[in-house]
Amino acid sequence: MADPLAPYPSPEARDGEFVARTQALGGDLVQYGESVMGRKLLAARIPATRGQNATCPRVLLCANIHGLEYIGSRVAMGVLQTNPPPEIVALREAAELWVIPCLNPDGYARTWEQQGQGSVAHLRSNARGVDLNRNFPLPLGAVRRKLPGAGSTTPGAATYVGPAPLSEPETAALATLLQEYRFAAAINVHSFLGRTIPAHVTDRKSYAMYVTLCRTFSQHQLSWRYSRLASRWLDTFTGEMEDYQHHHLGTWAMCLETFSIPASLRQNLRAPSAFFRFNPRDPEPWVRNDVPAIGAFLEHALRLASPLLHS
Repeated sequence: MADPLAPYPSPEARDGEFVARTQALGGDLVQYGESVMGRKLLAARIPATRGQNATCPRVLLCANIHGLEYIGSRVAMGVLQTNPPPEIVALREAAELWVIPCLNPDGYARTWEQQGQGSVAHLRSNARGVDLNRNFPLPLGAVRRKLPGAGSTTPGAATYVGPAPLSEPETAALATLLQEYRFAAAINVHSFLGRTIPAHVTDRKSYAMYVTLCRTFSQHQLSWRYSRLASRWLDTFTGEMEDYQHHHLGTWAMCLETFSIPASLRQNLRAPSAFFRFNPRDPEPWVRNDVPAIGAFLEHALRLASPLLHS
């Protein structure tokens, strides 16, 4: 019988592909922690092609912090090609590249086991029902406003923030990794708005920098170009990863919402499962569309001073 989530891979097949691609690029696998259920949290560390030295900057690409967003993992894996587009070639000449294709392996496995069936709240969370992308500390002095999607303190909600910031082993381990390596720039891949969403900032200089970075991203997309979704004032801090990276660690960071709502609706007006609302039936066109733009964004960000200098 055909796999109901094909062509997306099982957790085991995903990990096997990840290991093979990392080795083919001469990289190392780094286990930076374990999930609630004891699954390994793995990152690929790919050396800069011009050679490593003490001043070589690092960039990070992450995906699948929400269990059912498999397309994000495919986009992240697409960066680990032996024959990449020119934008990734340029990036790898300038920086050490880190890739984490699955930040939430328990959620990925649950989605696979349930064949994509179930509520979004159940499929996107970790094994304790926490939305990992609402579990990061807010910037000093920031308050979570009551806006849709800003995070809920109610267990079982789709955006449940957890009992405390970094309460989950997945986010705590990632925070330790981020603090140790101090990445210059980062992209976190989600689905399915078809937008670029930079870290929430209110200072003019950082906001203008993100306008430029997101424009660079869209200009390097091959077919579908995503618009930026951001506001200095009509927004709130939610405990999301990119806000933590920007304000706590001085990283130019962005949420990439790959795929799009119109494309999802064209694919099926009534999706057979939550899975196929969030994931295209053929991921490859979206991988090809977004991978060059990821390289361009991250390489451009390397030329900017740390955002902490603008605070």
